[in-house]
Amino acid sequence: MQLTLRYTIANLFVTILWLASVGPSQGDECVSMKRDRHRTIMEEYRHSPNWDGFLTEDTLNLRQNETEVDLSRQGFREVHWHLSSIVGDGYEIYELNLAYNNLEEMNELTFLKFYSLETLNLSNNRLQTISNLTFGSLIRLVELDLSFNLIHTLERQAFDRLYALESLSLRENCLVTLAPYQFHFNDHLSSVLLDHNQLAFLPPILFDPITMVDEIYELDLSDNNFRRMPYIETKEIALLKIDNNHIETLTVNKSFNVRALQIQHNNIYDADLFKFNRAEHIDLSHNNLDNIVGLHEMNQLEYLDLSSNNVSKFDYNLKYSIRNIPSLVTLRLQNCSLSEHNIGGLLASDSILNLDLSQNNFVRLNVSDLSRMRSLQYLSLNFNYLRELVSYERLSQEFPYLELVSLSFNRWNCTYYDQLNAYLNRTHIRSTSDPRDCYINGTHVSDSYVTDAFEPQYTMNHIKRDMTVLRNLGRNTIYFMYALFSTIRGQGNDTARHQQQVDGQLHDLERDVDRLMGMLAFLVAIFGTLLFVAVAYGGWRLVRKWQHDRTVKVVTYNKRANEFSNGVTVNDVIRDNSTA
Repeated sequence: MQLTLRYTIANLFVTILWLASVGPSQGDECVSMKRDRHRTIMEEYRHSPNWDGFLTEDTLNLRQNETEVDLSRQGFREVHWHLSSIVGDGYEIYELNLAYNNLEEMNELTFLKFYSLETLNLSNNRLQTISNLTFGSLIRLVELDLSFNLIHTLERQAFDRLYALESLSLRENCLVTLAPYQFHFNDHLSSVLLDHNQLAFLPPILFDPITMVDEIYELDLSDNNFRRMPYIETKEIALLKIDNNHIETLTVNKSFNVRALQIQHNNIYDADLFKFNRAEHIDLSHNNLDNIVGLHEMNQLEYLDLSSNNVSKFDYNLKYSIRNIPSLVTLRLQNCSLSEHNIGGLLASDSILNLDLSQNNFVRLNVSDLSRMRSLQYLSLNFNYLRELVSYERLSQEFPYLELVSLSFNRWNCTYYDQLNAYLNRTHIRSTSDPRDCYINGTHVSDSYVTDAFEPQYTMNHIKRDMTVLRNLGRNTIYFMYALFSTIRGQGNDTARHQQQVDGQLHDLERDVDRLMGMLAFLVAIFGTLLFVAVAYGGWRLVRKWQHDRTVKVVTYNKRANEFSNGVTVNDVIRDNSTA
């Protein structure tokens, strides 16, 4: 373990030194090259009246409250910082296209008030640096395209406030590396395209796997400068593309949750797949494989492409692994130096439906060498040197489910080839081969002038073209359906989460309403009590006044008679007072 740790630290130190010494020069060369490419592309739009001009609110000239604004192919050199002032209350822009301009810089005020912006296209410009505050106010941005620029620096917090970001394209730039936690706050990110850069090293922690809402559907790192397989800690990656790099060993120290791995066109000689045991699709074609381990533990693998490798160097591992992968459906072994001398016992599987053995060295292939693949439905033997298919009469018995076989571009003798095609016509097995694709006395029949008048309307080239179209269509359909499924599932999760939030808010609102009603009832009770006390007190005062009035007797004084109305004279009153 200490040795592994020392080895990892040493590799990291070497990588840092390499980035420090080589990175700047490569970055400058990349910027120069892609600047020339941009200049060539933009020559087509030099006639624009806005060429090398400023994009201001007057230039924008919004009409009829447009929500989708297209300012591409104009040649603008700079965006004025007052541009954000046009987006006021009651007006919203959802989509802004600034592609194919000459923009070199974006400051923190450029998109200050574009709070509702969902799609921003800045591709094919001359941007070199993305600062921390460039997109600071675009909290609803879903899709950001920065491809085909000159970007060599992304500041650490460049995308931290893009909380709703789902798709980010940084293709065809000059990035050498990314900062740790570069996408730590982009929890909805599902597509990241980083191909055709100068990336040679990635920090292991770019995303936050705990808070990510869903998996990353596509992460494209192809056509970079990786020499080791980068490890990226995420929730799950549906499709990881890392082809056309310089990787020599395919190995990681932790379990890598990738479902489809495309790592073709590298220099891999040693592949350790123990940490990729959840993969469903692996393409290792066009490498220099000497050893491959871990295949036998990939219980979910459905597609395996080992084309353009020398299988004879690891045939024992392959023989043991293929028979222990219960889910394998498609196996491609094109151009793998296979022949009738090393094919025996190599292939044995009850699950493989599609087998591609084209571009190998077969001359005489015995059907029994493939008899342990009884579930086979499609077999390709194109571009070999086949002269004989031994025991072809047993094809229908050995392969009861075989539907299609391709035998084109071999060295068939025409007499033998006619017999083979006649047999296939009597069975359920169809062939895509051209009956003229054979030889008479060393001469290829389709090249002979004798058959020029019998040119078929539907040639082998048409079949190859149609098969390619169907294969690509099927693959694209699968990817599209998977993307649609992922999107629907993500929307369903968002809807459920939003419904829970709404239910919680309604519950809180009901509780607040109940509290307000209780307070109102309490105030009404207090007011009623005070009113009752006031009414009672007023009634009591009226009763007391009435009683007092009843006890008071009114006496009048008659001045002429010098006496009161009750018969008492003034002298009597004076006398009584004197006596008292």
